[in-house]
Amino acid sequence: MNSIEIENITFAYDKTPFFQNLSATIADSEFCALMGPNGSGKTTLLKCICGLLPLSSGSIRVNGRPIADYGTTELAKLVSYVPQHQDNVFDITVYDLVMMGLYPYQKKWQMSTPEDDAVVRKMLDRCHLTHLQDRLLRELSGGELQRSLIARAMAQQTPIMLLDEPLSNLDVSHRYEIMDILSNLNRQGVMIVIIIHDFPMAIEYATHALLMKKGAIVHHDMKSKVLTPENIRSCFDLGAEFEISEDGHIRKAHGK
Repeated sequence: MNSIEIENITFAYDKTPFFQNLSATIADSEFCALMGPNGSGKTTLLKCICGLLPLSSGSIRVNGRPIADYGTTELAKLVSYVPQHQDNVFDITVYDLVMMGLYPYQKKWQMSTPEDDAVVRKMLDRCHLTHLQDRLLRELSGGELQRSLIARAMAQQTPIMLLDEPLSNLDVSHRYEIMDILSNLNRQGVMIVIIIHDFPMAIEYATHALLMKKGAIVHHDMKSKVLTPENIRSCFDLGAEFEISEDGHIRKAHGK
């Protein structure tokens, strides 16, 4: 069983606590929508889970073991991470980027094998990137680059996948394609934790939801218990002029 156990963690930016004594358990094969206002700590939490940011106190365990006890390669076989932004876009092809997802399984200086090639081509196909496999990353649109990063994470073949706003640069049809891919992975037993701002899509695809506000977790449970109009209104400070439907659509009422 896959699990992420967050126990009383504290993280600080420049000695200023960003969140304190944060605790939660994401277990088994949850498809967890991580949601909250900008600045609530969502990206910071994902980076802490990946070991990219050091905790001030507390612990995070992946499958029952503290992440501090894992080697980098060992943890990379369990947890893959799709960032919101790729800060350094190298002058490599889409194919080579996706091949990088196999690094935890390759020895240093090892040439890729036919089996590696088959994995890469499978992920390119599933993310509708086959026709772009020889394209340089700097030549891609924002949405194409985002799909390439997702394909790289899928090639990593981890039982836990963390994604930071993977839909942000995608048009509507590609959003559904990516969510369908993630949903299929989830049905195969992969835990998905995804930062997402689209309430209707979260309600449609997620099994669970975790709401954060001002560095605190305010709700974490099955989506039907978390993504209610009342919880959404409270978490995002939406006044009476906003109408929120049961399926997550928000609109401003006329005349208010």
